[in-house]
Amino acid sequence: MYNLAVCYWEGEGTEKNLEMAFYWYQKAAEKDHVVAMNFLAIRYENGEGTEKNLEKAFYWHQKVAEYTKLSSEDEVKVCNKCKIPHIEYPWHHQCNKCKQPYINYQWCQQCNTEQFQQDFSNWTSKNEFIDKFIQEAQLNAKNSYEILEWIPYNNLSSISYYDKGGFSEIHKAIWSDGPIFNWDFDKQQWNR
Repeated sequence: MYNLAVCYWEGEGTEKNLEMAFYWYQKAAEKDHVVAMNFLAIRYENGEGTEKNLEKAFYWHQKVAEYTKLSSEDEVKVCNKCKIPHIEYPWHHQCNKCKQPYINYQWCQQCNTEQFQQDFSNWTSKNEFIDKFIQEAQLNAKNSYEILEWIPYNNLSSISYYDKGGFSEIHKAIWSDGPIFNWDFDKQQWNR
């Protein structure tokens, strides 16, 4: 959801559409994606993709403060300035399960590696070389953006021709599940 919002915001792979970007930022924020919460707060502050609404901006800044352990006072100062391009988030919080420090936002290398290993038997590309390549990438990922996943064809929708490549056709599609963000220990599943 967050990545889709960024695509609409930047006009990457689609026409730039601030309203659709806002919609997807909101969906991601509602699923506790803290970076999306921050972007949503800024969009409300500046009236980008939606009407300017400082109460809602304040609400989302408070949510960011809750999730990042910033003091509410610091986040309120940020909200009152209404001119921030980016908030630096503290990555030093620790994993609730193993108590090791996160190496990136909500990214526990040890626990995520264990979870990926447990999931290896749940998917296959039917090509051993590709499977090993994806598994290596998953085990070495330092954040959610470095994860490779095998996407079964039945998890794609709106498949359409995009362009002709050097030796084949290129198609585009919508991935119904979306990419992994982090592991939810309470629900025992990947947050997407």
